[in-house]
Amino acid sequence: GYAPGGVCPFAVKEDVSVYLDASLKRFSVIHTAAGTDMATIRLTIAELEQHAHAAGWVDVCKGWFANEGASA
Repeated sequence: GYAPGGVCPFAVKEDVSVYLDASLKRFSVIHTAAGTDMATIRLTIAELEQHAHAAGWVDVCKGWFANEGASA
């Protein structure tokens, strides 16, 4: 029910699982969408995990490490 750009990671239907991307762990504080494309909420990673009732962490953002893909 959220518009694109406003997808909120909490207050979702009970049967919907929320997974957090591991790339977020590099930040101490994040600003997540708050239900509209014009609003954000400031949360620590621990607060995000708690309030989102996260089912777990996944790694879907390939290439976010500074040295990823560089030859050794």
